[in-house]
Amino acid sequence: MWRAAISLAHDNISRMNNSLIQILPVACVFFLSACGDMTTPDAGPPATESSITKREFNPALNGEWIGNGISYGAYRDGEGPGQGLTSKAHILEDMQIIAGRWNLIRLYGSDPQAENILEVIEENDLPIRVMQGAWLDKHKTDAENDEQIRLAIEFANRFPDIIVAVNVGNEIFVDWSYHRIDDMDGVIEQIRQVRASIQQPVTVSDDYNFWNKPHAKKIANEVDFICLHAYAFWNNKTLDEAMAWTESIYRDIQSRHPDHKVAYCETGWPTSRVYGDGSYEGGLIGKAGEEQQEVFFDQYDPWVNQNQVISFYFSSFDENWKGGFDGANPMDKAEKHWGLYKSDRTPKQALR
Repeated sequence: MWRAAISLAHDNISRMNNSLIQILPVACVFFLSACGDMTTPDAGPPATESSITKREFNPALNGEWIGNGISYGAYRDGEGPGQGLTSKAHILEDMQIIAGRWNLIRLYGSDPQAENILEVIEENDLPIRVMQGAWLDKHKTDAENDEQIRLAIEFANRFPDIIVAVNVGNEIFVDWSYHRIDDMDGVIEQIRQVRASIQQPVTVSDDYNFWNKPHAKKIANEVDFICLHAYAFWNNKTLDEAMAWTESIYRDIQSRHPDHKVAYCETGWPTSRVYGDGSYEGGLIGKAGEEQQEVFFDQYDPWVNQNQVISFYFSSFDENWKGGFDGANPMDKAEKHWGLYKSDRTPKQALR
């Protein structure tokens, strides 16, 4: 759930992802830091020497598998990072909508907004479990990134019955990412710090064009499961080949990391886009609309259930603050329109 528009070219497959556009117009801040007090243990041995006993990630509620989940961002029209928090009343409305179909959500950062979401779930005893994120970014200060780690640990220990996994970093290693962090050993120390401080499984979320590289093994050796992103739309696929491509990427990454469970932590299809404006998005061949999203979702959703693939579909609600407001038709940009619900919370065609 936030990006800055750039042109992507890597391994002959170009793609723009939802984590890139979120930076404009709120360039430097996606998640706000919160204060608290927690002592963190030693991060462990040097990054090249780690060997872990993996923790099982198999989200369940009352003995039932709930691995078919969805990503969640709480911002509504007129809201956005740096513009205050969404009300708890709005969050409760969202959680009640989501709980009608999903029991597992993904949150991207550890901040006051995430804390409010977790409190709403706890206070209302909602049947929702959470993969909590720590949003790391090379454009943040070390103190800001450290605060994300500290709060992710605090939340995981404060809400142990709600948070079922913790994600350290979102698209921080793939070559094209605006958020890319070059210090992999430093991130490994943060992963180890989180794992040493909580009981839940820990992962890193990144694009398939990171997980398919040899150096991804270094991160895989540190995490309990693989969190995979892959978008047929951004990779210039047509709708008729989208699901086959999506499944092929999953199988490829699973074959490269056979000792890990692979979760699909981001994929989807937008209901709007810009065409022919000279941007990367404008040159893509995939059509976008509610009919197209319905076709993709109606293939992807049963595939997840039939194969018991842990998934966080992207996304629950449209967020019109995303993607910036440049260009001739900024409100048509795909980044604003990945939700299965519109920003006013009415369902799109795929759910009607």
